[in-house]
Formats: sequence, structure tokens, C-alpha cells
Amino acid sequence: MKLLKKNAKEDRTSHEQQMRRRIKDAAFKLMAEQGIENVSMRQIAEKVHVTKPVLYYYFKDKEDLCTSIIDEHVKNFDMFLDSALSKKPNMASLLALVFERHLDFFFADPRNSKFIARTISYALSNKAKGFINDGRDQMGRMHVIFSEAAQKTGFPKEGLRDFERLSRAVLLQIMLSSYVQLHLPEAVSGKQENFYDKESVNRLARIIVLGIKAYYKGDKK
Repeated sequence: MKLLKKNAKEDRTSHEQQMRRRIKDAAFKLMAEQGIENVSMRQIAEKVHVTKPVLYYYFKDKEDLCTSIIDEHVKNFDMFLDSALSKKPNMASLLALVFERHLDFFFADPRNSKFIARTISYALSNKAKGFINDGRDQMGRMHVIFSEAAQKTGFPKEGLRDFERLSRAVLLQIMLSSYVQLHLPEAVSGKQENFYDKESVNRLARIIVLGIKAYYKGDKK
């Protein structure tokens, strides 16, 4: 009897995990194409072929659904950061890995850049109230990782804030350029020098690190 109950519980858990995955996949596709504000829970339910009450059993609203998708990406990125740090890279190598990871993420699925762009737009709109709080900001985890790496490699502590600002600027540019390349092909022709590849992001990582080291060791003129 206990074995039957255990199997039934495992089956129910597996079913719920599969259903959550189906809902999140459907919501991701709809939100990437239409924007969060233009997607309703009814549309998502119809896409998954379930009723709205079933949808609300798993997620309280579409913002909860959206943040669940984002949290999953952040969790995967955090695992990547931990793995990268365990290899004890220098600051330039670690930053290059972060840049490369973002390139791979955006080009692995063209909808990723659309989803992120639409999420940022929604978060900045008047329709979003308390959407995506600081606890979900992957930059917080990046700060911890880069701080640890800086301590181990003798990177100037006073330059860490500038390092993070420059890194965020490049990450934003990677996202924007990926979006243009993938979704605005008419803007790409003859302008490849404006976009990023692994060689260019590795070069930028080295420039950022060398520049900050030189600045904080020099006379700052």
C-alpha cells in the first residue's frame, strides 16, 4: 500500500512538472511574439489546451508566470557562473566567458532576445507594478562572483564598480545587436562591424580589464 501511494505521489509530481513546463513553454512563445501586456491567461490556456482554472492552479497570474520563466534562466546562469569560477580564471577570462554565454543564449533561440526585450519594456511601463524585483537580478550574483575573482587575482578593488558598469553596458549591447541581427535583417547588410562574435567579446573583455588596471595604477589623468 505504501509503495502504491509513493508511486501515485511520484506520478502526480511528474505530471505537475510536465504541465508547468508546457505552460511556461507556451507562455514564453506568446510573450516573445506579442509582448507580456498583450498576452492573456486565456490565450495561454488555449495554447496549452487546458482550462483557465488549471492555469491558475500553477501560476497566480501572467506576471508570476513570466517571472518563473526568468527565474529559470537566472538559475541556469548562476550555475554557469559557479562552474566558471571553480576553474579559477583571471578577470578577463571570466568576463569573456560571461559575454560568450550571453551570445550563445541569444543565438541558441531567436525568441530569447525578443522575450528579454519585451520583458524590459514591460518592466519599465506603467502597467508593471513591482514586476521583477532586485532579488531576481542576475547582476547581484555576478557582483558576488566578480568580487571573489577580483580578490583572488589582485584586481583593484576600487575599480570593481567601473568594471561592472562597463560589463553591463557591453551585455546590453550584445542583447541589442543580437536582436537586430536576428529580427531586423534589413539592418544587417553591410554593417557586420557593428555586431558581436566570440572574438570581439573576448577582445573587449581584455580591454576592459587592462584599462581599469592601468587607470587605477596610474595617475588617473
